[in-house]
Amino acid sequence: MKNMMYCLCFMIFLLISCGGNENNIPMFGYELGNRKIQKLKLNINKTDAIVNFEYLHKSDSLKNIHLKHQRKEDIIIVTLDTFNKITFRYKSSNLVFKMYQNKEVENLNKTFVFHEDYGLLASLGFGVDRVFLTDSISPNVKEFIFKDLFINLNKINIE
Repeated sequence: MKNMMYCLCFMIFLLISCGGNENNIPMFGYELGNRKIQKLKLNINKTDAIVNFEYLHKSDSLKNIHLKHQRKEDIIIVTLDTFNKITFRYKSSNLVFKMYQNKEVENLNKTFVFHEDYGLLASLGFGVDRVFLTDSISPNVKEFIFKDLFINLNKINIE
């Protein structure tokens, strides 16, 4: 019983001392219309006000994505662009993702599908539509996810 208490105290200390940073989380990137799977590493740095997400592409640093989620304002900042939360959400099997869009430019919205604890699920309207997952999936499942995301986005444009 004593050993169990020591282990429990150690685990609590470890969780508190980490400060919410997670590094080198393996991720898989899937592009619409491309069968090649991108291997990425995700680094998350959490503070009280901001959560930084860094998606590092293994073979092409130009494809890296750096975004900041400002918790209080509930906005996402990427480079010089700000994405505001919209009312629609995307529900997966175990998480509810918020959707963020930038200001409309010539009827083309850029959209992030995002959860504060998970990070990006998808980036849509950036020239290449992408889905980011922690697990490898089949091409059929990838196509289903994209279709489901686009159905949700079309609901936004209809209403």
